[in-house]
Amino acid sequence: MKICIIGNPNSIHVRRWVKDFILKNYSVHLIGEHKLNVRLPEGVIFHDLTKLLNIRKLRYLIWAWQSRRIVQSVQPDILHAQSAVSAGWLGAATGYHPFLITAHGSDLILLDQRDWFFSAITKWALRKADYVTCVSDSLALKARALGVKSENVEVVHLGVDLDIFHPSSDPQSIRRRLGLGTEPLILSIRALRPLYNVLDIARAIPLVLDRVPNARFMIFSYNADPIYLSRLQAELSDLVTSGKVILVENLADDLSIAEYYQVCDVAVSVPASDGTPKSVQEAMACGAPVVVSELESLREWVTHDKEGLFVPLGDIQAISQAIVRLLQDENLRRLMGQNASEKIRRQADRVRWEQRAENIYHELINRRNN
Repeated sequence: MKICIIGNPNSIHVRRWVKDFILKNYSVHLIGEHKLNVRLPEGVIFHDLTKLLNIRKLRYLIWAWQSRRIVQSVQPDILHAQSAVSAGWLGAATGYHPFLITAHGSDLILLDQRDWFFSAITKWALRKADYVTCVSDSLALKARALGVKSENVEVVHLGVDLDIFHPSSDPQSIRRRLGLGTEPLILSIRALRPLYNVLDIARAIPLVLDRVPNARFMIFSYNADPIYLSRLQAELSDLVTSGKVILVENLADDLSIAEYYQVCDVAVSVPASDGTPKSVQEAMACGAPVVVSELESLREWVTHDKEGLFVPLGDIQAISQAIVRLLQDENLRRLMGQNASEKIRRQADRVRWEQRAENIYHELINRRNN
């Protein structure tokens, strides 16, 4: 089977999707609508739209024309846009079918905050799709509210690779190998971009250290917005110098990422909006209790005081108090970590959801052929 995916080539979701279907012996074409700054899986045929033109407001006119040319040349069995916004517009503009859109979170959740034109073309793209998959129940409700027929919307979780993301039998040995010592470790697990509010975590750090002086913070600094990274570095300059904060740069693979989840005592994610964040699910799968924003989409995965703790959006005091509570109560921390791992194992097995996604491909193809 030949599939054509439109999406951000730097997105870990897109890269994993591409890799998974290459391993299934699919022919995979990827149309990239962001400048590539990572290594893509071997075997993918990459079409870089940004080399044509990358001027805001003008680029989508050229990219839509080029996307149509690429898709007509490739003649895939299915066209799949990995986002309702941007990728969804381009996919809809090709006029190609069967056409599938996957909504991941902010592409629909924040749509009401966009200008009228942005909202209008996103709704148009959704209506052009033969099927829409969403990574959470709340996103599926949003898609239906935007006019997608109920029978053409389905929740399909991205899933977690449980062979990689699971609790470690010996986290202390991993800590020694990574040079992380024995102090309590708190991990910020989201990209350094304004949406994810990592600066709120940074501002909570001194409050945590007042209560737990030996705590150390690790912050994933991959896929960083340069301006946001500079602001974070300025905020944390003294704490980085003293070793209280470690900026963790790009890691080689999922196994390396999993090790940080396995050794942290608390994982923190406090974005302004979210679908079903894989980073949160993966941390939970590894047995990390989570401190997360009080968002409706996360209630499918986290019950307050069971798998983790909810904090109000933007409440730095609440973030620090939740972290301190978990650090000071080892039994609570252990129980939440066990609950989190068990929930992901029950509900987010990647093998199961990958099979459902593949079945949707075949169903759409059969529908076209019949």
